[in-house]
Amino acid sequence: MSIFQLTPAGTLRTRAAALLGAVALATTGLVGLSAGPASAIPRTNYCGSSYGFLKSWAIDWRTLAGGYIDVYYNSSNGYNCVIARTNDSVISSAWDIVVAARKSGGTWQTDGDKAGQHFTKYAGPLYVYAPGSCIDIGGSFDTSGGGGATSYDRVHCG
Repeated sequence: MSIFQLTPAGTLRTRAAALLGAVALATTGLVGLSAGPASAIPRTNYCGSSYGFLKSWAIDWRTLAGGYIDVYYNSSNGYNCVIARTNDSVISSAWDIVVAARKSGGTWQTDGDKAGQHFTKYAGPLYVYAPGSCIDIGGSFDTSGGGGATSYDRVHCG
């Protein structure tokens, strides 16, 4: 089951495990498209210097990668670190960026979906301890042109 889903009306809803329930995200603001190709923006390691970058997974928005979920790993302590960010070459204004992560089969952790939080550039970092197991990740954001949401299962096993 995906933690993210789009309703037929285009309103973005996030489900981060049964305990968190459905959370409606805002849908106002500005969206701009780049004249150039949609390439990855420079990522910043907010996890710490002991975390090495593994890979970015796209957060789908229309037919583009409107954002990315970045996964980092610290092999010395077994922790994964997850950050969701927008792709500034595609999205000029977003808010309510959310990142979610869990040890596969475990309870979702989220950042960016609590009352009063309206992250506009990135959400996270989230740290997931999962040595010998895999992790699942998700990310979402909202814009005036609709939201983007994507989740992935078993992205890193270590």
